[in-house]
Amino acid sequence: MYKKIIKPLLFDYDPEKIHNFTINRLSGSIFPAILKLLMQFEDKKLERKVGRLTFRNPIGLAAGMDKNATALAGWDAMGFGFAEAGTVTPLPQEGNPKPRMFRLPEYGALINRLGFNNGGADEFEKNLEASKEKISRDFIVGVNIGKNKHTELDDAYQDYKFSFEKCFESADYFTINVSSPNTEGLRQLQQKKYLNEILKSLQQLNKELDTTFSDTAKDIYLKIAPDLTEAELDDIIQVSIDNNITGIIATNTTISRDTLPEGEYESGGLSGKPLEPISNSVIKYIMKKAEGKLAVIACGGISSYDDVREKLDLGASLVQLYTGLIYEGPGLIKKIKKEMSAAAAK
Repeated sequence: MYKKIIKPLLFDYDPEKIHNFTINRLSGSIFPAILKLLMQFEDKKLERKVGRLTFRNPIGLAAGMDKNATALAGWDAMGFGFAEAGTVTPLPQEGNPKPRMFRLPEYGALINRLGFNNGGADEFEKNLEASKEKISRDFIVGVNIGKNKHTELDDAYQDYKFSFEKCFESADYFTINVSSPNTEGLRQLQQKKYLNEILKSLQQLNKELDTTFSDTAKDIYLKIAPDLTEAELDDIIQVSIDNNITGIIATNTTISRDTLPEGEYESGGLSGKPLEPISNSVIKYIMKKAEGKLAVIACGGISSYDDVREKLDLGASLVQLYTGLIYEGPGLIKKIKKEMSAAAAK
C-alpha cells in the first residue's frame, strides 16, 4: 500500500515539508500505537552485543531523520533496534536556505544540504528525557552531536563537550559528527589535530560524568565521510583506536556524483543507493586496517535484506538506514528482520 498509494501522494509535495509532516505524526501518540500493532516482530536470535550495549536487533535509524528527538516512540514502534537522534548543536540554528532537500527517485537517492537545523541542546535534552517514558526498555537511543555553524574549528571541541554533558544521563551512546558536507569547514575536523582534541576531551569528560552520575560511561562512535583518502582514513582509524572509542559509523553522505549518470545535480550530501558502493569500500578498508579494534556501524544505500546482509558480511556489527525507509516505507524494518530470522533458523 505504501509504494502504490501513499508514496506517490507524498512525493507530489516538497520533500522537507513531507519530512516535517511525518515527524509530527510520529511524535504524537496515535500513529506510534498503530505502527506497534502492525510492525512489531522481534527474535532473540537477532540480538547484538556491541560495546557496552545489547541491541535487540541490528537495524537502526540513521541520524538526520529525527533531529530534535521528538519521534523516538515512533521508531521504537516501527521495530528499529535503535535510533540515532540529531544532529544536535549547543545553540539552536535554522540551517541552510531552502529548498535544501531533493529527491532522485529514479536512483533511489536523496540530496540534502540542511545544515544541522535543530532546536539546540536544551530543547533536545528535554525531548530526550520525556521520550524515555514512552519507549521500550530495550530500545536504544544514540545522540549525534555536532558544532554550531559559527564556532571556530579550534573551539569545536567545546561544542561537542557541551552537548555530550547536556545529554549524558538520557543518551545510551554518542556519535561525533565531523563529516556532514553541509556545514562549511566541518569536515576539516576529521584532520588528526582536531579529531584527537575532540575525542580526547570527550573521553575525559566521559570518565568524569561516569563518576559524577554513578552511571556507566557511554560508548562513543565517530561518523566519517565517504570521500576520504586512504591516508586520511589511516589517521582517523589510528586516532580512534588511540582514544579508545567504541567504533566508527561508515558513512555519512557523499559529495561525489561519480555513481550517478553525468548531469547537473543539486549541491549537498547524496544518500541512498548511489552511496552504497562508496560506503562499502570504506567499511572494507576499516575492517582491514582496524584489525578488530573498532566496531563498525554501516550506513549507506540500505533498502533490503540483501543490503543488510552484505554490510554484515563485510564485518559491520550494526546497520543504519534513512533514505531506504523513505522509498520502501515503514514495513521495510519488519520485512528485513523476518528474513534475517528465517536465515538464522537455517
